[in-house]
Amino acid sequence: MNLLADAAMVARGERPPSASAAAYRSVALAWAETCADTDESPTVALARLVASGSPVVGDLYRAAAIAHALDALDLTELVPRDAPQASNRLAAWVGLLDLAAPHRAPDESLSATVRRLLGENVAVRALFVLILQEPDQ
Repeated sequence: MNLLADAAMVARGERPPSASAAAYRSVALAWAETCADTDESPTVALARLVASGSPVVGDLYRAAAIAHALDALDLTELVPRDAPQASNRLAAWVGLLDLAAPHRAPDESLSATVRRLLGENVAVRALFVLILQEPDQ
């Protein structure tokens, strides 16, 4: 599966990320390069696509934020503190980490445990989908 299709599924919460945050951002820049006007640099094209609300770039950056959250166990890139319902989503994240912690295998990081449980544990999956839901603004 290519990263564009993967990013769309990750952004919708249908699957955990299969790539790193950097990989999704790199694909966003490559996509912007293909969309650049003749006098535009890829960076300027990327800025234009972000500002215009490109769904492809939006999915790639959301997938990058989700990958970062799972790798770093840090939700701040995905859920800024001033976002609507941020406190509820952050509380659900803490609950997800608390739920995952006892399931850690020997020598397994908590990040790896969360990723594994997303495919095995319905409660972890449900909490993750709740966290990913964007509240009405």
